[in-house]
Amino acid sequence: MLKTSKKYTRTKKLLKADLTKKSSRWKYKTRYIDIKKYFAMINELVFDNKLSPFNKVYLKQMRNGTMGQVITYDWERRGTREYELHMLPFYEDKQEFANTLAHEMVHLYQMANQGDTGNHNALFYSYRTKLNRIGLDL
Repeated sequence: MLKTSKKYTRTKKLLKADLTKKSSRWKYKTRYIDIKKYFAMINELVFDNKLSPFNKVYLKQMRNGTMGQVITYDWERRGTREYELHMLPFYEDKQEFANTLAHEMVHLYQMANQGDTGNHNALFYSYRTKLNRIGLDL
């Protein structure tokens, strides 16, 4: 189902305009406010606002070329689960940052909303078309 609401169209235009702005010659510095802003936009455009935010967000260097990751903590005594987002402090540009955040949001949706493992499986790749439609990639 292709969305055509005015709010959807406006959010999509804002996202594309923000990502196509000429950036400086410096790398993009990740900011918590941008994570929150882009999370809200992608959540509306791809997940129909059904995705709850990450419990915690950290900016940190990661090993083995990892661009971002979702960490899951299960609290059996409380019967709860928490999801942490780890992102790099710097990306080549804002597009790479947004692609990475969207990628991790798909993992979060798989685990929190679909009860899936969060692996790169058919469910994960089924979001490629939705992301491509708004100018993002897995």
